[in-house]
Amino acid sequence: MALGAFSIAMFFGAPLLGALSDGLGRKKTLLLCLSGLAMSYVLLAYALAFKSLWLFMAGRLIGGFFSGCLPVAQASIIDVTEEKQRARYIGYIMFFVSLGYVVGPLIGGYLSDPALVPWFNLQTPFIFVAALSVVNLLILLLVFQDQKANAKKRAMTLPNPIANLLDAVRIKDIRTYALLLLLMLVGWNIFFQFIGLYLTGGLGFAQQEVSNFISWTGFALALAFLFLVGPAMKVLKPLSMVGLALVLMAFCIGVTLLNTNLYILYLLAVLGAVGFGMSYSGLMSQLSICIDASKQGSIMGMAAAIAAFSAGFSGFAFGFVANISVNAPIECALFFVCMAITICCKKHYGRYIQQGEL
Repeated sequence: MALGAFSIAMFFGAPLLGALSDGLGRKKTLLLCLSGLAMSYVLLAYALAFKSLWLFMAGRLIGGFFSGCLPVAQASIIDVTEEKQRARYIGYIMFFVSLGYVVGPLIGGYLSDPALVPWFNLQTPFIFVAALSVVNLLILLLVFQDQKANAKKRAMTLPNPIANLLDAVRIKDIRTYALLLLLMLVGWNIFFQFIGLYLTGGLGFAQQEVSNFISWTGFALALAFLFLVGPAMKVLKPLSMVGLALVLMAFCIGVTLLNTNLYILYLLAVLGAVGFGMSYSGLMSQLSICIDASKQGSIMGMAAAIAAFSAGFSGFAFGFVANISVNAPIECALFFVCMAITICCKKHYGRYIQQGEL
């Protein structure tokens, strides 16, 4: 429940913060987010110190809500980049997100080890990231120039995240890309969340081997966002890049089910990470193109809500599927990615037909 609470809170927080940044400005919204994150980490440290489950849950909910700052950061990048460069710079953001998932657990492991420093304990990593959030807040306050600060103020309506998901289906210009994003994220989240269970329960891997594999996947994902998204956007249109990337993801997941060799699994993880990085960046770029500049924060918030929903849905729903067999979640991940490929091919083929008719 503590793990799921984070994603649920982000599901509600991301669209609200995205819309807030369109009306209030990116800088003020990001300052609010960093303040909320610092408070959540302090609550988690106190919860561990006093062994309070409810305080821990409160910290997770607050942290999840204010982790919706990612779409605000993406919207800030979009404010200052040309349309053709957006996917590359969104890729840079996701590079640091991915790198955080690799470096963060490693640093947290050291900071919680009293064998290294006598006063290190389980609270130390949370105190460290709370301080890091404050440093980040000060840098933002002193350095960041808000491109939305001088924009015309407009009335802001509080978004309903459930309605936002429904709007993603109803709005003709974005529904296909939003659906592709949802299917792709569900497929990748299932794979990433349950690959450890599959490797230990299905292939008999040791825990250290699983940890190394997941870190390797995160590292490959970070490199994909940093080095491959930009060059790919120069030679491929966003939708073509998404289609190719989805095929890479499907190949990675499908062959993982058929293979037991560790080194081949590592290679497949790289291909899957590359596929995810390219498909995510391409779809986010395509969504931003479909919406005018005044609503970029809202559309990024909607995308983050889709991401949060997919993470929560994958964990809750397919945890039960894993009781059938350790292979079942990975097979379901392949199914969702193949559904995304089908829709992407249909959209791509339909565009060519439309161009021929014109």
